Amino acid sequence: MRKPCLCWDIKYVWVQGERRNYYLLSVIDVYSRKILDWLFQSSVRQIDLINLFRRINRSHELKGVILRNDNGSQFIAHSVRNFLKSSEIKQEFTHVATPEENSYIEAFHSILEHDVIERNVFDSYYEAKGMLGRYFSHYNQQRLHRSIGFVTPQQKWEEAQVIYDTTFSENLSS
Repeated sequence: MRKPCLCWDIKYVWVQGERRNYYLLSVIDVYSRKILDWLFQSSVRQIDLINLFRRINRSHELKGVILRNDNGSQFIAHSVRNFLKSSEIKQEFTHVATPEENSYIEAFHSILEHDVIERNVFDSYYEAKGMLGRYFSHYNQQRLHRSIGFVTPQQKWEEAQVIYDTTFSENLSS
């Protein structure tokens, strides 16, 4: 059975009406390409990362998951690394200046840039956040992906859960 792998990264989103960037942090499941969760804020602190993973862990068991990220200051912070380690999440760091090593989240952010950010001028944080929320829902529930067999990330995610549950049950009965 595959080891679940997640990627996360931060992207800047320009809000014209406020003449400033906000930070978008997205977490993607590599196998299904599903966006598991995201933050959109004026800053991303270490505690925000920890709380994001606490929230994800409530709905998806993260013990044993591999988490890939770049060497951004939030990701290398001791409090974040210690939290992930105590949660039995294996953190993998990409090499400096190699975005291709975190290609899944980079590809998603490129799609988001093309589909949403370049096509909209946001007047406010709330307008941008609402648009992003609608897009994440569309991306997970409706957008077909060639790389996962022309299904949606949610369909691929559900398929993976059936495989996981079957394998888990077989291992228990052995």
